[in-house]
Amino acid sequence: MSRNSESSIVTKCGQVIDILSASRRPLAFSEIVQRTGFVKSSCHRILAVLQGEEMIEYDKASRTYRTGKRLQKWARATWNRADIQQTASQHMSDLCETTRMNTALSVFDTDAILYLRTVDFHSVRFASHAGDRAPLHSTAAGKVFLANMNPARQQATLARIDFEKFTEHTLVSLEPLVAQFAEIRTNGYATARGEETLPVTGIAAPIWNAEDKLAACLSLWSTRDQHAPEEVLDRANKLVALTKQISAELGAEPE
Repeated sequence: MSRNSESSIVTKCGQVIDILSASRRPLAFSEIVQRTGFVKSSCHRILAVLQGEEMIEYDKASRTYRTGKRLQKWARATWNRADIQQTASQHMSDLCETTRMNTALSVFDTDAILYLRTVDFHSVRFASHAGDRAPLHSTAAGKVFLANMNPARQQATLARIDFEKFTEHTLVSLEPLVAQFAEIRTNGYATARGEETLPVTGIAAPIWNAEDKLAACLSLWSTRDQHAPEEVLDRANKLVALTKQISAELGAEPE
């Protein structure tokens, strides 16, 4: 298929999704044809593609189309991320000021962590920023996400990790990583000591949402030039208490 053909299909799919999303009710095939201006054969093909990807749904009884579960899932995920950032924002700034350390808010995103927000007390060249991604096996937040997955998802995710070695302290095999999971769940936080970047010690704790799902992680970290590793680890109780407070503000039930 040519690049122009691919672009045309994507554009047409987008038009149909825009129309169904804006409509206050499900639409019949003839209404979609009328509003898009597509020929019927082309419209049938586009609707079939969107149905196959669960972006739209067809109701046989009313013979109408509406947005599908996959789009609704995307919308909820986007809303939840925005809500988490808004809730955590001031807490992150306060934590940064009181500890004189750097903080980061991240989510699990396709076998990696994705940073939504960062607040740095000390600016360093290798610090992550919003939109950056980081590995699971070498970061405290990544370990938290892995440790709290259901067994089936955890096993599948672990199988895809390539265990890239970043420093002499990076975990490069499955066994020592998995061995930390029980302690992470018991303590409520994970650690990473020079595993992604040699001078950095980090801790991370989970943030839960109203559906009792792990929604994000809040990390606290510093370099050896600014704080000894023990100083970072000594803030673990403070970090856990804060993530419990943020979780409660998001509607999570107390333990």
